[in-house]
Amino acid sequence: MAASFLLGGCSGESGAKDPEPGGSTASPGRLSRTGEAAAAGLDLPGDARVLVPETAGGTGRELPAFTTEEGSYTLYARCDGKGEVSIVGRDSSRPHPVACGGVLTVGVVHVEGKEVQRLRIQVVGGAAAWRVAVVSGNHQA
Repeated sequence: MAASFLLGGCSGESGAKDPEPGGSTASPGRLSRTGEAAAAGLDLPGDARVLVPETAGGTGRELPAFTTEEGSYTLYARCDGKGEVSIVGRDSSRPHPVACGGVLTVGVVHVEGKEVQRLRIQVVGGAAAWRVAVVSGNHQA
């Protein structure tokens, strides 16, 4: 019953540049009054079956358990702030980082059969505002 994470940062915008070290990746339309990236939605695919609805927080917490149906599921995550945000299987000690700075991170997890999945969000090294959602199947573009 092996599960594998395939996480990668995507900007969702054509022509987006990779961030420079220490730089911001917020687009001009998403800036708050302080100049920091505003919390943006996750732009989930409209035809996807949602397993964990869009959930937001600022500290670590467990996500609701869900059961896979298609042999894979897709995680959508976004974070802003100084902290480091990771997604961790509750039965694993290996964190899977989420790119911060307003960049959308999309990852596909492959599993065997219908399995109950238990994930938690881990935040270390400072404050971070995060959003996460999970949909059934492989929706990575």
